[in-house]
Amino acid sequence: MPAPATPLYYRIQEMLRAQIVSGRLAPGAQLPSETELAESFKTTRMTVRQALARLTFEGLIARRIGLGTFVAARPMESAIDTQRVRSFEDQMEERGHHVTFQLLGFDLEPASTEVARALELDAQARIYRLRRLRLVEDAVIGLEDRAMSEHVGSAIPAAALVSRSAVTMVESALGTPLGGMTVSVGATAAHAQLARDLGVRRGSPVLVRDHTFYDSHGHPVLVGCSLYRGDKYRFTYRFGRHGE
Repeated sequence: MPAPATPLYYRIQEMLRAQIVSGRLAPGAQLPSETELAESFKTTRMTVRQALARLTFEGLIARRIGLGTFVAARPMESAIDTQRVRSFEDQMEERGHHVTFQLLGFDLEPASTEVARALELDAQARIYRLRRLRLVEDAVIGLEDRAMSEHVGSAIPAAALVSRSAVTMVESALGTPLGGMTVSVGATAAHAQLARDLGVRRGSPVLVRDHTFYDSHGHPVLVGCSLYRGDKYRFTYRFGRHGE
């Protein structure tokens, strides 16, 4: 029995994918219209639409109402080495990207029950809450929302809030390097305020990384999350020892 023919939508999809991956279609380049692709492949717009749907889902292309379909910008990527504590900023700098910040707030407030438990504080304790946007090459890529004890936060100078990573600030306040961290990863849809902060549409996909950082004695000193635009950021984890 002859093998079934490869569906035409799949061939269109893979042709476009190859051109995008090879760089023949660069980020920002406009694709031919559905009508033009349909005529080129002697098929229907429905078949073309099926091919484009998968590429849109994978984040390779972006469809702009009234304008057309464009090759999406390549997402920022960081490699996370589980053998050492490194900040997002360190990971970006290693790849030649410059990170800046837009401070949204650094406020002393009562700790919520959840935060007090996470930081192993008394229920009536106060904490400093840090909220700021992260920009890579002047483009907003994410938002960090973190909490630290009043003792740690009070030792952080104002100038550091717009120039240094949270990890570096806490290590300076403690006077010692951090001892470790735990991370959990998830996803959510941007609510109205988050969408405004990140510059995306409400309901857009957002990558969420929850962190707890520990001092050299194993006590939690920094908790919270980093939220990233799903269309601009991804990361890889690196496990085990390398280069020994």
